[in-house]
Amino acid sequence: MIEDKLIALIIRTNMELLDWVRFFLGAIMLCYGSWTDLKTRRVPNQVWMIFGGLASLLLIYEFTTEEWGVHVWSLLFATIVLFYNAFIDEYVLDKNQSIVWQVIQVLAILSAIYFFVTIDSDEISYDNYKLLDIISISVLMILMYVWFYFGPTIGGADVKAIMTIGLLTPFTFSINEDPLMAFETRGFPYPFVVFMNSLLLYLLIPITLFFYNLVCRNVEKPYFQMFFGTKMNLEKARDSFVWPMQQVIGEKVIMVAFVKHKSDTESQWEKLEEKGVEDPWITFKIPYIIPLTLAFFSSAILGDLFSTYLVEPINSIIG
Repeated sequence: MIEDKLIALIIRTNMELLDWVRFFLGAIMLCYGSWTDLKTRRVPNQVWMIFGGLASLLLIYEFTTEEWGVHVWSLLFATIVLFYNAFIDEYVLDKNQSIVWQVIQVLAILSAIYFFVTIDSDEISYDNYKLLDIISISVLMILMYVWFYFGPTIGGADVKAIMTIGLLTPFTFSINEDPLMAFETRGFPYPFVVFMNSLLLYLLIPITLFFYNLVCRNVEKPYFQMFFGTKMNLEKARDSFVWPMQQVIGEKVIMVAFVKHKSDTESQWEKLEEKGVEDPWITFKIPYIIPLTLAFFSSAILGDLFSTYLVEPINSIIG
């Protein structure tokens, strides 16, 4: 009996240590990613691949210390393949490598199907938090794929960063003994909390820009641009990480609500110069990794800010 309690204590202590290792790895990854994103607006794929590999090894190690069925191991395999699918470019693989990767993809799909076919409905309950967290990793990754290909514009590095956070810190983590949570007994999975908190922080940017434009007296019709950008000298804009919100279409200079980030920016600067626009409205290429990093730390320290300060007040007003 004493031996069992001692073993349970060692395992619990080991898991707590593992959570801290994950947190510090995530902090290092995101701080470095923020620095490179701020400097160049790019983050090398190697950053996410390396930390994603470490995350996979930590998950595999943790699985070996606990009693998980074959179906859950199958889901883990499918999740790891889903993660690396974002990095492997089949066009640069030779024929044999491409065949191997396609076989792995098929096995991952079959593994995911096996999990959902064989899992007992009783296993998926609000009490089985850890299994729900494991499932949520794949759910988050799928959402990121959908957002990248079909949703509002988001950078590939941003999507990969969120996916890596899901793999690296999948389980509830908090420095605070009484963190903010969406529900009474337990909140959303930690990666979702980080993601939602980053959106909340991102929402502060339009508000800040609006008041900045008011102070600088950049008040012009149609007004919506005051939330998404500001005015900048044309020559300075050319050498900055910005996109033009004013664009020349035909013979007119118009304000665009959503800038096509893959458009020919240089030609737009030239057209604006020809039209005599000296201080065009621009929108910043904001490095999303920075609010994501802030959200990573705030989620660990404070908890679910998004649900507490945005969702709950809205629900109370509607209700």
